Amino acid sequence: MELIQNIKNFFSNITQYELTEWGIAVLVVIVFIILSPILSYILIKMFNWKIKDKEKIKNNPFYKPLKWLVVFTGVYIAANIVNPSSELMLYINRIYRIMVICLVAKGLVDLVDPKHGILKKMENDDMPDGNKTVANFTSKILKYVIYIGAGLLILTVFDINPTSLIAGLGVGSAVVALAAQDFVKNLISGFSIMSDRPFLVGDWIAVGLVEGTVIEISFRCTKIKTADNSVVTIQNSAFTTNNVINWSRMEQRRYYLNIKLPLETNSDKIEKIVNRIQFVLENNEKVVKDSISVHFNTIALDGVNIYINMYTDIINYEEYLVFREEVNEQVLKVLESENVKIAYPGQNVYVHQVEEEVQTVETVQKKD
Repeated sequence: MELIQNIKNFFSNITQYELTEWGIAVLVVIVFIILSPILSYILIKMFNWKIKDKEKIKNNPFYKPLKWLVVFTGVYIAANIVNPSSELMLYINRIYRIMVICLVAKGLVDLVDPKHGILKKMENDDMPDGNKTVANFTSKILKYVIYIGAGLLILTVFDINPTSLIAGLGVGSAVVALAAQDFVKNLISGFSIMSDRPFLVGDWIAVGLVEGTVIEISFRCTKIKTADNSVVTIQNSAFTTNNVINWSRMEQRRYYLNIKLPLETNSDKIEKIVNRIQFVLENNEKVVKDSISVHFNTIALDGVNIYINMYTDIINYEEYLVFREEVNEQVLKVLESENVKIAYPGQNVYVHQVEEEVQTVETVQKKD
């Protein structure tokens, strides 16, 4: 009830001149809201006069921030028209400056986004196969720089000197520096990954006991999606202390088999099996023909061994698993057609029959 009464008192005490000021202020805000898209379009068009497509102009990173900047400028002008108190005007000035800083920062952040702006052009022109790794990494670094810069500028709005604030931390800054050692180490390792490019997003890699597809590389860590669909986050510094195997950089994949056949398999049968497996693999389009090697290589106590070795141009791991399955089925069909089964691991024990000799010895003893 008190609030309603205060509102009634405000309007009852307002003069005709003040009412006119408020009307003009509201009109200014409405005009600026209406003109905001037009002014934003004109300003961007001035710097991109070669672009004819209106949609491209509207998709510019600074189009929406400029629209809001025009609206807030209208509100700021309207606030000055109604002549607020000096204390209130101080707050309005600060709010307006903060909004300008935030809107400029928003435009810069969108400008360095990999989906459009500067880094999109870099991705198309400079990066092989349209890989987004470097663009994403650079974008994150630039965004953090923009956020930090905007934060420091906002401090100046409240008459806080960032330099003196940092200097005033004293011993605390040393503690922060010690705590940030790992962060700096990971950051430097991240830059090393970007410069050396041992792997990119989408590559299948193995580092330590972790193996999977790289799904994200940031300035602090790298995320890997394993074969069981779990996501493992690895600190970038780990890549400088561990060997990294990039399976995606292979030009060919190797596949080999050791088939143990029963010891009683005769030599003619073994030769026939070797020749048939060689023939089947040579007619497989996915096998590199010059890489096929099928040999009867060892004779052991538990069976005879046939060694099969080959290479394929298939690099994708899922497709490679399908290829292995296909080769295994072909080899098994050859063995089945020859009525030969794979030997079980173990050792045969042969027992010499001596029962008749024992009986003969007992008969001789009785006669004696």
